[in-house]
Amino acid sequence: MTVSGIILAGGRSSRMGQDKTLMSIETQTLIERTVKELGKVTDEIIIASNQSNKYNLQGTLEVPDIFSGLGPLGGIHAGLKAASHPYSFVVAGDMPLFSADLAKYLLNRTDEGYDVIAPEVNGSWEPLCAVYSRSCLQAIEQYLAAGIRQVFQFYKNVRVLKIGEQELAGIGKTGDVFYNLNTPEDYETLLAMRKRA
Repeated sequence: MTVSGIILAGGRSSRMGQDKTLMSIETQTLIERTVKELGKVTDEIIIASNQSNKYNLQGTLEVPDIFSGLGPLGGIHAGLKAASHPYSFVVAGDMPLFSADLAKYLLNRTDEGYDVIAPEVNGSWEPLCAVYSRSCLQAIEQYLAAGIRQVFQFYKNVRVLKIGEQELAGIGKTGDVFYNLNTPEDYETLLAMRKRA
């Protein structure tokens, strides 16, 4: 399967007080770990970082937003525009326990003809750890042009396959897989989780 990987790394990390993607998880920064995991299942890795040389990681392409200041949806748009392949796996740069197994499972559903393949956990979408087709670009551009930032809002205009948490149970605990770093307390919790693992 030839697919692209897109890492969303354009956030300001204001609640964390420092750049989350450069924080260390054991021997790697978070961005290095995410690149390594995504590299197991994709043929190219695009980092949507609002810069073109922030990380300079081998084998990656960094792209700025075309619609700037519109959050992750702007990053998804920039990544899909740069992607060489019809499908991309998109992951937020602040999900330290993201696994290639999850990406592989969702990517294996691309032959069913959907534009988006996204998990739903505890009744909420996980749109920043999902598969997107380049065919989403027109709908995304319409929403960005209207200033709409919430990623899942454009889902009503495309074909979406929802993957429930029961279906994902074999991949790992959803609370871990989708764990998100926002604050220093989240980081301390993560370090404690890693010690117990």
